[in-house]
Amino acid sequence: MMINKVCILPRHWFNSRVVKHTTRRASLSSSSCCDELIRRYDDTVNSVTTLTLNNPKKYNVLSSAVLDAMQLQLDDIAANDSISVLVIRSTGNAFSAGHDLKEIHAHGTNEETVALFQKCSKLMMSVNKLPQPVIASVQGIATAAGCQLVASCDLAVAANEATFGVSGINVGLFCSTPAVALSRNVHAKQAMHMLLTGDLISSEQAVAYGLINKAVSMDTLEAETMMLAKKVASKSNYAIRLGKDVFYKQLQCDDLKDAYELTTERIASNFQHDDTKRMIAKFVNK
Repeated sequence: MMINKVCILPRHWFNSRVVKHTTRRASLSSSSCCDELIRRYDDTVNSVTTLTLNNPKKYNVLSSAVLDAMQLQLDDIAANDSISVLVIRSTGNAFSAGHDLKEIHAHGTNEETVALFQKCSKLMMSVNKLPQPVIASVQGIATAAGCQLVASCDLAVAANEATFGVSGINVGLFCSTPAVALSRNVHAKQAMHMLLTGDLISSEQAVAYGLINKAVSMDTLEAETMMLAKKVASKSNYAIRLGKDVFYKQLQCDDLKDAYELTTERIASNFQHDDTKRMIAKFVNK
């Protein structure tokens, strides 16, 4: 059921300061690392890495510093062949309230605003183009760029209490950049309803829209997310990377024939991979 209430965020949501951050790589088995804004945990046993937005007092706004810290982590993860799946989650009551409007207002000039949104767009494209599948684990409100981040992930699991919105319209701002990811996940009329009204939708409605895969109880959110992550990570690393890449590329094909030509080439090359040959041989020789 749609939640027909306006998402007007409290003033203190936007009062986040730019915090100096450092980024360190975790290298030990089942190791963890953290900075002031982003925590990273590498489960090397299951080949699952978790990035946690860690600014709960500011509702995990995607400030410039957060975007920088997260981009560094994504670049590192993309180059790591031992990581099969990435999970993105948050601490506190909000997944992310989106951009820090106070920070944007302080930038002042159009050039500075463009640079900030380019930085955010680069991050969202990095999530989409990351070789590894990315799963969002959403425990609370995800609005504006926070909703955009959920939509940019390949899979999403949310708590029943979580809500989603692109509420910029409530302060006179159409969420143009979040609309890019949103419109590639949900039907145009559903996306436009969210964009033009600023209404929040429930997890149940988000499942129906196709924005998330599953809504679960808050108590089981972490377990459900990790069960999904480990299940995907248990598959052929080569196949899931090839699959993610070709899935999005075939969607960009204007002609159905081009899509089939691309996927025919990829599935044929998939058959020739050593891991695939071994697994098929094991299956047919049962």
